[in-house]
This record gives sequence, C-alpha cells and structure tokens, in this order.
Amino acid sequence: MSLWILGYLLWQRFFAVWESRHLPAYLGPTLNALIGLALTSLTCLFTSLALALMIVTTVKSWLFNCTMIEGWQLERHDAVMQRGGQDRWDISGSDGKKIRVERVEFPYDLGFFANMSQAMGSSNFLLWFFPFSGSPKVGKDGTGCGWSWEENGFNRNEGLWPPPDPEKIRRENREWPAGRRDLEAELRNAGTTSPEEQKRAFQERQSQDLQRRNHLLAELEEVDDYDLLSGDSDCNGYGPYREVYWRNADDETLHDYGVDEDAEFCAAQATKEGDDSLAELLRRRNNLRTECAD
Repeated sequence: MSLWILGYLLWQRFFAVWESRHLPAYLGPTLNALIGLALTSLTCLFTSLALALMIVTTVKSWLFNCTMIEGWQLERHDAVMQRGGQDRWDISGSDGKKIRVERVEFPYDLGFFANMSQAMGSSNFLLWFFPFSGSPKVGKDGTGCGWSWEENGFNRNEGLWPPPDPEKIRRENREWPAGRRDLEAELRNAGTTSPEEQKRAFQERQSQDLQRRNHLLAELEEVDDYDLLSGDSDCNGYGPYREVYWRNADDETLHDYGVDEDAEFCAAQATKEGDDSLAELLRRRNNLRTECAD
C-alpha cells in the first residue's frame, strides 16, 4: 500500500514536470530535484516488481499448497515416469531391499478452501484479510501443525512424498573405493610382518601411487590437447562424462537451492559416490570422443 501511495505521488510530480515542459528552465525544478525524482522512481519501480513477484509466488503456494521446491520435485517425478515408460517398477536400494518407483500424486493439495485455511491458520475467511489475526502455530509437543500434514488420499498409502529418485538410488548402490579395503586383514598383517617388510611394502605403494599419478597426468595432457583440436563441440549429444542430475527449465538443480536430497533416505546407507576414479572418467570421455571422431 505504501508503494502504491508513493507511486501516486511520484506520478503527480512527473505530470507537473510534463505540463511545464514549455516553460523556461528557471521556472522548472532544479537538476538535483530531477535526479532525486528519477532515483526515487526507479527504486519504487524495482521494489514494486520484486514484491509483485513475491506476492504471485506466495499466493500460488497458498492456492495449491505446494512450495517451489515441491513443484520442482513434482516436475522431476513426472520426468522420471515419462522416461521410465510405465507406471511402476522396482529397483534395489543400497541395503539390498526393493524400492518401488511408481507414479505418485501430490498429496497435499486438499482443495482451494482447505489450502487457504492451512495457510491462513483459520477457516474463517473474514480473518484472512485482517493483518493482525495471527498465523499458523507450530505444535510444541512434536505433533500437529508443522509436524504432520493432511493428505488428499489419492495415493495408495500416506507418506509417499517425496517420491524416490532412481538416479540417486543408483548412485547410492555404488561402492565407495575405500570400502573395498580389508582393514582388519591389513592390521593382522601389520602385526606379523617385520619393520623391513612394512617399509618395503610402503615403498611399493608409493611407487604404485607415483605411476598412477604419472598416468593420470598423461591422460590429462592428452585430453587438453584433444580439446584444443576439437573444441567444445559435442557429437551425437555426448559431452564430457558426468552424472546426470534432474534440472528444471532454467537449468537449475535442487542442490543449487540448498535442498539435501540425501535426507529423503536418511534410514538407508550413507551415499557412496566416486566409484569411478578420475582416470576412469577421463578414459570413458576419450572413448566417447574417439567414437564420435570415427
């Protein structure tokens, strides 16, 4: 409301300046007054646009009972179902258990009146327009508002949202390279070997690490030389090898906005990434580009 009043007052001053445009300059406003009027008008304009965007997104969230992050999760789920080509299928989780991937309807859209009642904290629509009527209160005993939300019953069970992401589950199934080491066997061997043997084994590991590093640096130099020759163009849609994450229409991921997707599966095994070494990634990248060049 204050911005509307400010805009109206600025419009009156601009209109007065426009009406006196044919008068001599000494009868009009000073240069400092014009600069101040222009700066105030620009500030009012950009502030009004920002608040208008906030109001539109907030009202949309109230009407559909869906936040921006949940809207992106819904888009990602639709993309997964379209890519899968069927309504449901099973995949194996990191703990070996079967996880069903199925079409899930957004469960928190209860209808216009129920959504607005939840957002405003009251079912009395007259209080929705009263700024001092209060807001929803979060339950202090760990139950109620803020802890559990009513669902519309469109799904076979409650608690299916957010739906699982098959790509993230596949990444969880990969074994962490350090997890392959048998640490107990290494400790047993360390107790039975002499200091000279331990030193010799340590030197062998050092030499192996040096060989791997030299090999990796050589591959990096080959990739850089190839990039200089071929440029950044891709063939048949193959770019540098990387894991595919869901992105919205603006090429943004949920992680860009601080969403911890791994928290959705907090009961599962911790995410284990990095199964493929950097050398393996570069080798795959070279193979893909070699196939493209052929």
